[in-house]
Amino acid sequence: MFTDEAALEERLATPTPALIADLGRLEGDLLVLGAGGKMGPSLCRLARRALDAAGRTDVTVYAVSRWSDRAAADELEAAGISTVAFDLMNPTADLAGLPDAGNIVFMVGAKFGSAGAPSHAWAVNAAMPDRVTHRWPHARIAAFSTGNVYPLVPVSSGGCTESDPVGPVGEYAMSCLGRERIFGHAALTRGTRVANIRLNYAVDLRYGVLADIAYRVQAGESV
Repeated sequence: MFTDEAALEERLATPTPALIADLGRLEGDLLVLGAGGKMGPSLCRLARRALDAAGRTDVTVYAVSRWSDRAAADELEAAGISTVAFDLMNPTADLAGLPDAGNIVFMVGAKFGSAGAPSHAWAVNAAMPDRVTHRWPHARIAAFSTGNVYPLVPVSSGGCTESDPVGPVGEYAMSCLGRERIFGHAALTRGTRVANIRLNYAVDLRYGVLADIAYRVQAGESV
Protein backbone atom coordinates (compact mmCIF):
# COMPACT_ATOMS: atom_id res chain seq x y z
CA MET A 1 0.00 0.00 0.00
CA PHE A 2 1.33 3.42 -1.00
CA THR A 3 0.37 6.33 1.22
CA ASP A 4 1.46 9.09 -1.15
CA GLU A 5 2.85 9.74 -4.63
CA ALA A 6 6.42 10.07 -3.35
CA ALA A 7 6.29 6.51 -2.01
CA LEU A 8 4.92 5.27 -5.34
CA GLU A 9 7.67 7.02 -7.28
CA GLU A 10 10.27 5.55 -4.95
CA ARG A 11 8.98 2.06 -5.67
CA LEU A 12 8.82 2.63 -9.42
CA ALA A 13 12.43 3.88 -9.44
CA THR A 14 13.84 0.94 -7.43
CA PRO A 15 15.68 -1.43 -9.81
CA THR A 16 15.58 -5.19 -9.52
CA PRO A 17 18.81 -7.23 -9.43
CA ALA A 18 18.06 -8.44 -12.96
CA LEU A 19 17.80 -4.87 -14.28
CA ILE A 20 21.01 -3.88 -12.53
CA ALA A 21 22.78 -6.80 -14.17
CA ASP A 22 21.35 -5.97 -17.61
CA LEU A 23 22.24 -2.28 -17.52
CA GLY A 24 25.63 -3.13 -16.11
CA ARG A 25 26.43 -4.57 -19.55
CA LEU A 26 25.16 -1.54 -21.45
CA GLU A 27 27.30 -0.28 -24.31
CA GLY A 28 26.98 3.46 -24.86
CA ASP A 29 24.76 6.12 -23.32
CA LEU A 30 20.98 5.92 -22.89
CA LEU A 31 18.76 8.46 -24.65
CA VAL A 32 15.06 8.61 -23.72
CA LEU A 33 13.01 10.43 -26.37
CA GLY A 34 9.72 11.81 -25.09
CA ALA A 35 10.85 11.58 -21.47
CA GLY A 36 8.45 14.23 -20.20
CA GLY A 37 5.33 12.08 -20.41
CA LYS A 38 3.62 10.08 -17.69
CA MET A 39 6.07 7.18 -17.70
CA GLY A 40 9.27 8.91 -18.78
CA PRO A 41 10.51 10.48 -15.52
CA SER A 42 10.04 7.23 -13.58
CA LEU A 43 11.82 5.25 -16.28
CA CYS A 44 14.76 7.67 -16.31
CA ARG A 45 15.15 7.50 -12.53
CA LEU A 46 14.96 3.72 -12.64
CA ALA A 47 17.64 3.51 -15.31
CA ARG A 48 19.96 5.92 -13.51
CA ARG A 49 19.66 4.03 -10.24
CA ALA A 50 20.27 0.69 -11.93
CA LEU A 51 23.36 2.04 -13.67
CA ASP A 52 24.70 3.52 -10.44
CA ALA A 53 24.10 0.26 -8.60
CA ALA A 54 26.05 -1.53 -11.33
CA GLY A 55 28.92 0.93 -10.96
CA ARG A 56 28.30 2.36 -14.44
CA THR A 57 28.78 6.04 -13.66
CA ASP A 58 30.39 6.31 -17.10
CA VAL A 59 26.97 5.97 -18.78
CA THR A 60 24.88 9.13 -19.21
CA VAL A 61 21.08 9.02 -19.16
CA TYR A 62 19.66 11.76 -21.39
CA ALA A 63 16.00 12.75 -20.99
CA VAL A 64 14.68 14.56 -24.07
CA SER A 65 11.43 16.53 -23.96
CA ARG A 66 10.10 20.04 -24.46
CA TRP A 67 10.11 20.33 -20.65
CA SER A 68 7.31 22.86 -20.44
CA ASP A 69 7.32 21.97 -16.74
CA ARG A 70 10.82 23.05 -15.78
CA ALA A 71 10.37 21.80 -12.23
CA ALA A 72 10.08 18.22 -13.53
CA ALA A 73 13.34 18.64 -15.43
CA ASP A 74 15.08 20.08 -12.38
CA GLU A 75 14.01 17.06 -10.32
CA LEU A 76 15.57 14.72 -12.86
CA GLU A 77 18.76 16.77 -12.97
CA ALA A 78 18.98 16.46 -9.18
CA ALA A 79 18.71 12.68 -9.65
CA GLY A 80 21.74 12.62 -11.93
CA ILE A 81 19.93 12.65 -15.27
CA SER A 82 20.89 15.02 -18.09
CA THR A 83 17.78 16.74 -19.41
CA VAL A 84 17.68 18.08 -22.96
CA ALA A 85 15.03 20.62 -23.99
CA PHE A 86 14.00 19.77 -27.55
CA ASP A 87 10.71 19.88 -29.45
CA LEU A 88 10.55 16.53 -31.23
CA MET A 89 7.14 17.48 -32.66
CA ASN A 90 8.73 20.25 -34.73
CA PRO A 91 9.26 18.77 -38.21
CA THR A 92 12.06 21.25 -38.96
CA ALA A 93 14.01 20.55 -35.75
CA ASP A 94 17.45 19.16 -36.51
CA LEU A 95 17.97 15.89 -34.66
CA ALA A 96 21.70 16.23 -35.23
CA GLY A 97 21.70 18.58 -32.25
CA LEU A 98 20.75 15.74 -29.91
CA PRO A 99 23.42 13.59 -28.21
CA ASP A 100 24.84 10.48 -29.78
CA ALA A 101 23.77 7.36 -27.92
CA GLY A 102 24.06 3.64 -28.35
CA ASN A 103 20.70 2.97 -26.70
CA ILE A 104 17.38 4.73 -27.27
CA VAL A 105 13.98 4.43 -25.63
CA PHE A 106 11.39 5.88 -28.02
CA MET A 107 8.38 7.08 -26.02
CA VAL A 108 7.07 9.75 -28.38
CA GLY A 109 3.49 9.37 -29.55
CA ALA A 110 0.30 11.17 -30.52
CA LYS A 111 -2.45 9.49 -28.51
CA PHE A 112 -5.35 11.48 -27.12
CA GLY A 113 -7.38 13.44 -29.63
CA SER A 114 -6.05 11.48 -32.60
CA ALA A 115 -9.56 10.97 -34.01
CA GLY A 116 -9.91 14.71 -34.57
CA ALA A 117 -6.41 15.15 -36.03
CA PRO A 118 -5.48 11.96 -37.88
CA SER A 119 -2.80 13.61 -40.00
CA HIS A 120 -1.01 14.72 -36.84
CA ALA A 121 -1.14 11.18 -35.49
CA TRP A 122 0.48 9.85 -38.65
CA ALA A 123 3.14 12.58 -38.66
CA VAL A 124 4.16 11.82 -35.09
CA ASN A 125 3.63 8.08 -34.89
CA ALA A 126 4.82 7.02 -38.33
CA ALA A 127 6.92 9.81 -39.87
CA MET A 128 9.03 10.67 -36.82
CA PRO A 129 10.44 7.15 -36.42
CA ASP A 130 11.95 7.47 -39.90
CA ARG A 131 13.83 10.60 -38.81
CA VAL A 132 14.96 8.90 -35.63
CA THR A 133 16.30 5.79 -37.35
CA HIS A 134 18.21 7.92 -39.87
CA ARG A 135 19.74 9.94 -37.03
CA TRP A 136 20.73 6.88 -34.97
CA PRO A 137 20.93 4.00 -37.47
CA HIS A 138 23.30 1.92 -35.34
CA ALA A 139 21.60 2.35 -31.97
CA ARG A 140 19.60 -0.25 -30.09
CA ILE A 141 16.04 1.12 -29.98
CA ALA A 142 13.22 0.08 -27.67
CA ALA A 143 10.10 1.61 -29.22
CA PHE A 144 6.89 1.92 -27.22
CA SER A 145 3.91 0.72 -29.24
CA THR A 146 0.40 -0.41 -28.35
CA GLY A 147 -1.87 -3.43 -28.31
CA ASN A 148 -4.27 -1.40 -30.45
CA VAL A 149 -2.50 -2.77 -33.52
CA TYR A 150 -4.47 -5.99 -32.94
CA PRO A 151 -8.09 -6.38 -34.10
CA LEU A 152 -11.13 -6.17 -31.85
CA VAL A 153 -12.06 -9.59 -30.50
CA PRO A 154 -14.87 -10.93 -28.28
CA VAL A 155 -14.29 -10.61 -24.54
CA SER A 156 -14.81 -14.36 -24.24
CA SER A 157 -11.73 -14.98 -26.40
CA GLY A 158 -9.35 -13.83 -23.68
CA GLY A 159 -7.76 -11.26 -25.98
CA CYS A 160 -5.11 -11.37 -28.69
CA THR A 161 -1.62 -12.78 -28.32
CA GLU A 162 1.62 -11.92 -30.12
CA SER A 163 1.02 -14.78 -32.53
CA ASP A 164 -2.21 -13.21 -33.80
CA PRO A 165 -2.12 -11.17 -37.02
CA VAL A 166 -2.46 -7.42 -36.65
CA GLY A 167 -5.68 -5.69 -37.60
CA PRO A 168 -5.72 -2.07 -36.42
CA VAL A 169 -9.07 -0.33 -36.16
CA GLY A 170 -9.11 3.45 -36.61
CA GLU A 171 -6.54 6.11 -37.52
CA TYR A 172 -4.66 5.97 -34.20
CA ALA A 173 -4.15 2.23 -34.32
CA MET A 174 -3.18 2.33 -37.99
CA SER A 175 -0.62 5.08 -37.39
CA CYS A 176 0.87 3.00 -34.56
CA LEU A 177 1.25 0.04 -36.87
CA GLY A 178 2.90 2.48 -39.27
CA ARG A 179 5.40 3.30 -36.53
CA GLU A 180 6.23 -0.37 -36.11
CA ARG A 181 6.60 -0.85 -39.85
CA ILE A 182 8.99 2.11 -40.16
CA PHE A 183 11.17 0.79 -37.35
CA GLY A 184 11.03 -2.64 -38.96
CA HIS A 185 12.11 -1.16 -42.28
CA ALA A 186 15.14 0.41 -40.61
CA ALA A 187 16.04 -2.95 -39.11
CA LEU A 188 15.84 -4.65 -42.51
CA THR A 189 17.58 -1.98 -44.58
CA ARG A 190 20.10 -0.42 -42.17
CA GLY A 191 20.56 -3.07 -39.53
CA THR A 192 19.08 -0.92 -36.76
CA ARG A 193 18.38 -3.11 -33.73
CA VAL A 194 14.77 -2.49 -32.76
CA ALA A 195 12.30 -3.98 -30.29
CA ASN A 196 8.66 -2.87 -30.53
CA ILE A 197 7.00 -3.07 -27.10
CA ARG A 198 3.21 -3.30 -27.33
CA LEU A 199 1.57 -1.94 -24.19
CA ASN A 200 -2.05 -2.81 -23.47
CA TYR A 201 -2.96 -1.36 -20.08
CA ALA A 202 -1.29 1.19 -17.85
CA VAL A 203 -0.80 -0.25 -14.37
CA ASP A 204 0.24 2.97 -12.64
CA LEU A 205 -2.00 3.89 -9.72
CA ARG A 206 -2.45 7.46 -11.02
CA TYR A 207 -3.67 6.97 -14.59
CA GLY A 208 -4.72 4.45 -17.19
CA VAL A 209 -7.82 2.42 -17.96
CA LEU A 210 -7.99 0.64 -14.61
CA ALA A 211 -7.50 3.85 -12.64
CA ASP A 212 -10.14 5.65 -14.72
CA ILE A 213 -12.68 2.91 -13.99
CA ALA A 214 -11.79 2.88 -10.29
CA TYR A 215 -12.20 6.64 -9.96
CA ARG A 216 -15.67 6.48 -11.56
CA VAL A 217 -16.78 3.58 -9.37
CA GLN A 218 -15.54 5.37 -6.27
CA ALA A 219 -17.42 8.52 -7.24
CA GLY A 220 -20.57 6.61 -8.10
CA GLU A 221 -20.41 7.65 -11.75
CA SER A 222 -21.42 5.54 -14.73
CA VAL A 223 -18.65 3.70 -16.56
